[in-house]
Amino acid sequence: MKTPIPRTTALGFNMTPMIDVVFLLIIFFLVASHFSRQEQMVEVDLPQAESGVSIREEEKTYLTLSVLSTGTLFLGSREMELENLTTILTAEKERTGGNFQLRIRADRQTLYRTLQPILQAAAEAGIFNIQFAVIP
Repeated sequence: MKTPIPRTTALGFNMTPMIDVVFLLIIFFLVASHFSRQEQMVEVDLPQAESGVSIREEEKTYLTLSVLSTGTLFLGSREMELENLTTILTAEKERTGGNFQLRIRADRQTLYRTLQPILQAAAEAGIFNIQFAVIP
């Protein structure tokens, strides 16, 4: 009968993969929070609404378009031209497979004649799920 060899080292877990995963999660959440803050970076004085429906964030993929009272458009925090809007919306709709929503953050002083070409561009891109951001 053989006698067991005594262990000189303790058994343990390799923590390196777990630490790697934790660091990756931290980086992911930092980047995700940066992108969500970028959408709201453009200062817009939203109109007030007497009625409305709160939306759930996980429902659809969305693109936020901010419109200043001067008519300047921002996609996220990037300024853009109205002429490029149809192309961008069409590409985003194809990328998401049609499960897409356009959110417009328009300044309360923005005239309808400024918003009408934006709505026209969305219709040309085949996007009919449009929501306007307001203050309840």
